[in-house]
Amino acid sequence: MSKAPRLRRPGPSMTATVTATSDTAEPLAECRPVRCLALDFGGTIGLRELDHLIGQRPVDPAAVEPLRLLHKRRRRLLLASNTLPCETRWPALQQAGVDDLFTCSLLSHSLGVAKPARIFYSLVIAAAECEPGEILFVGDSIRSDVVGPMKAGMRAALIRPCGMRPGENLPAGAIQIRHIADLIDLPGLW
Repeated sequence: MSKAPRLRRPGPSMTATVTATSDTAEPLAECRPVRCLALDFGGTIGLRELDHLIGQRPVDPAAVEPLRLLHKRRRRLLLASNTLPCETRWPALQQAGVDDLFTCSLLSHSLGVAKPARIFYSLVIAAAECEPGEILFVGDSIRSDVVGPMKAGMRAALIRPCGMRPGENLPAGAIQIRHIADLIDLPGLW
């Protein structure tokens, strides 16, 4: 089983680029496409502030159309989120009209296991129904949404709207994007 191509961190233009950087990486034309996206909620597709009407953070309105486009491209969408007892995420997804786009939700409180526990990522892989290298885990935490998934064999994208924070280093093979909408036209993934 060959490795997925390494994705290089974006330069000053903040445009992510995909390159085959080692002799073990497959040429881009031959790499496996992403078949499934495992998405964190907060900071990824959800807003930071609480919507008191639904008692949770709402879905970012700017994430709705990208989610629909990814689903239309026949990509399996999984919600993979650490949650508190009061958070189900479904009211927010329903309010945004995207609840039917998600095949499965893996919510830490109801599962009894949270990111970055390895078993959480094993559950993501099982729910994805594809090879780990065909899963792109997308989130805003280097430890939970990039390092953990990559150790489990998945690809990873880190969302950083304002770029990397001081002292942060993006692991080799991961990509950095500003918003989930950046995934739509990212070369080498689809």
